[in-house]
Amino acid sequence: NIVDTIFVGKGVGYLAIAALSIVLPIQLIIIGIGTMTGVGSASIVSRALGRNRKDIAQNVFGNAVVLNFLISAFCTILIYIFMDKCLVFFGASAQVLPYARDYTSIILIGFIFFSFSISSNNYIRAEGNPRAAMYVMAIGAIINIILDPIFIFVFGMGIKGAAVATVISQVISSMYVIFYILFGGSIFRLNVSIFKIKFSVMKEILSLGFPSFIRSAMASVITLIFNKLLLFYGSDMYIAIMGIGLRMISMIQMPLIGITQGFSTIVGFNYGAKLYPRVKKVLRMAVVWTVIIAGVG
Repeated sequence: NIVDTIFVGKGVGYLAIAALSIVLPIQLIIIGIGTMTGVGSASIVSRALGRNRKDIAQNVFGNAVVLNFLISAFCTILIYIFMDKCLVFFGASAQVLPYARDYTSIILIGFIFFSFSISSNNYIRAEGNPRAAMYVMAIGAIINIILDPIFIFVFGMGIKGAAVATVISQVISSMYVIFYILFGGSIFRLNVSIFKIKFSVMKEILSLGFPSFIRSAMASVITLIFNKLLLFYGSDMYIAIMGIGLRMISMIQMPLIGITQGFSTIVGFNYGAKLYPRVKKVLRMAVVWTVIIAGVG
């Protein structure tokens, strides 16, 4: 969304930036779903691997994939059916609504892939391969950066081009995840047996990951409230300005999110192996670096 904002601002105008700000609460919900299933399952997987229980890790991975797909698909269908009502509720004016509708109708196609790549990032990190987990996000971001100017400027598709570029980048990112699991030395295997649904496992995934979902959901609600207030007391230009500001803040938050995600996996593995002194050491290091980066930012 940051990349889309930059190129849309250059190629379309402030109404399109305002539209991206209107759509942001929806994207935060999808991010929350991917994070919920990813963080919840990663916690169980890392502890299972710490006890050398790869069978448990495999089953948790399969249930997390199924759970993520079901919730993402349900939300996608729901948003598609009530798209215009949702966008107006999130603060879209009559001028911004066409842009928001054009963008949302296309990116909905990629929501399942987007949620899957976010969730998978956590599984892969939990099995001890942070480099591959980084590639999951980096590949999608790089493809998006390359395709955005092509679709927006070369093909003249405007905000629709930004949406198409985003969907393609999400699909390619998901394809990398599948490629990594099949050929990249992952402990996870794609076979029918791991996708056997266990409601007790799904319940544990949801209970562990729900706080992460609440964080994204609250950010979505706060953005919605700001959109409403800015439209009531100001104009679409105000919403566009706030959207740019939020993306600048998110660039500061990203390293902090990276630290918390990285240390939680290390803590889970060492906790499962009952290496409690290392758990305390990692926790102290994470707190120190978080404070330093937040202070500098």
